[in-house]
Amino acid sequence: MVGLGFALFRVVTEQTDSISAFDGFSLAAPLWLIETRQGGALAEVTYLQAEAWGSQFLLAFTSEEKAARAIETLGVAERARPSLVTGDAQMEVVTVVCQVGAHGIIVDLDPSTRQCAWSRRLLAAA
Repeated sequence: MVGLGFALFRVVTEQTDSISAFDGFSLAAPLWLIETRQGGALAEVTYLQAEAWGSQFLLAFTSEEKAARAIETLGVAERARPSLVTGDAQMEVVTVVCQVGAHGIIVDLDPSTRQCAWSRRLLAAA
């Protein structure tokens, strides 16, 4: 979890938990996550998250360019990079969500406007 930038995401303006005909396509399309390392090159890899609706959400992007813009906007370029999700995108994203302790994903978040394409809670809140 990256502490820098969390204050920027205190409120993401719209949650889109409704089911859409595009949900399966969205997870089947290529996705990029923002891989981060805190504490240098030998530090453990983790993934950038945002706080929204009282929970942590993994940030995912539909293009490498969108992920790179978010990294630049957040000022974390020295320790973050876009990472393409390989294999079964849905399974990989759910696996990362579980690993980092997030409750879902936010797709294509624009840090400057706090708007996103869509979001999905993937795990029930404890």
